[in-house]
Amino acid sequence: MIVPLSAAAAQASSAASVESVLAGANGRSSSSTATGSRDSVGKDDFLKLLVTQLRNQDPTNPMQPHEFAAQLAQFTSVEQLTQVNAGIAALSAQNQLSTLMSETSFSASLVGKTIVAQGDQVEIPKTGQGAIRIDVGLGGGAGTLTLKDANGRSVATVPLGNLSAGPQTVALPADLPPGKYTYAVDVKGANDAKVAVRTFVTGTVDGVHFSNGTITLRVGSMEIGLDSLSEIGKP
Repeated sequence: MIVPLSAAAAQASSAASVESVLAGANGRSSSSTATGSRDSVGKDDFLKLLVTQLRNQDPTNPMQPHEFAAQLAQFTSVEQLTQVNAGIAALSAQNQLSTLMSETSFSASLVGKTIVAQGDQVEIPKTGQGAIRIDVGLGGGAGTLTLKDANGRSVATVPLGNLSAGPQTVALPADLPPGKYTYAVDVKGANDAKVAVRTFVTGTVDGVHFSNGTITLRVGSMEIGLDSLSEIGKP
């Protein structure tokens, strides 16, 4: 003879079973947190909870059809969200790969071409003259160049004479010490008023450098990011 569970016993059994399923899900979540593969109850755990609830429901007050339909609708929503998340992750990875391939092709096409990019680097060659590219603000004025080494120490201060307003390339004196520097140009206009100056890096691209998914252009000993490009000239 089978004796039906009482309502209280059924509820107690259901609660214990649900807690057991949740504990199992939380255990897997905790063990996989270090790998970043799981951080919530998934569709399998949701289905187990539903089955456990059906097995341990109160026989004197079973789940109504509309309640069961609501539970199935929730399960379907969880399944759809899981598929959507997986699709978004795959699409994101595909877009990243496509962007990297596009940037690689574009970077390779720049080898041998002269570029202008935002920045304050300048390379003084061992022979010949170096040059800088600047954009002087309205009115222009008397300019002074300051070169700094890798430690930020000033190694040279050179007067550039009167600089007109607008973008321009300025040839540097031939007696400057060769090397890679950062530079700044100070321009003073009428009544010694400070004039805004934008500085650029210019030179011929002779290589492309890849590091951790990032692409930079090599101009002599300088490296320039693609996102800082302002102009591309002919070889």
